[in-house]
Amino acid sequence: MPRLNVGLCFLAVGATLLVGAQALKSFRPPTTAVVDIAEVFTLYEKTKDRQDQLEVEKKTVLEKLKELERQHKDVNQELPQLEAGPRKDELLLQKFRLEMEMKSLRDTHLERLRETHLRYLNEIRGEITAEIQTYAKAQDLDVVLERTVTADSGQPGMNWPIVHFVKPEFEITKEIADRLNDRYRRPR
Repeated sequence: MPRLNVGLCFLAVGATLLVGAQALKSFRPPTTAVVDIAEVFTLYEKTKDRQDQLEVEKKTVLEKLKELERQHKDVNQELPQLEAGPRKDELLLQKFRLEMEMKSLRDTHLERLRETHLRYLNEIRGEITAEIQTYAKAQDLDVVLERTVTADSGQPGMNWPIVHFVKPEFEITKEIADRLNDRYRRPR
């Protein structure tokens, strides 16, 4: 009887080792890459193009606002010098129109520019995210990590690394930016 127990023990240990060995064989460390989204955003030419478009629109709105403010100032300077009458009434009406136009410009146009800016940011963010996913699938990557995290404290320079060290061959930031730029430059 003791031989049977020893045999069963060897069989049990052997089965455990076999299952354990198969488990070790099936596990492989994940294929990992690192990307700096802020850098991709900076390198992506579409970002600069969108910013340039917004700056042109913003400059136009601000120039118009500046002109309205100049006119408003001129009216305000002339008003105290006038006696009651049609000219003073006309200037008061003009002052009111200028104030309403300035308020509309600030409330409507500048808000529209802010919304356009957010729309551009979301559009670019979506493209970057999609490109990272496409790249990861094409390279058979298991994990893509963000290089840094930004603390929203309202102060510049509040970026902390998530990845403290990465071999250069695992850094895909430039590849992602290059792929986005190649696609963006292609004639439509």
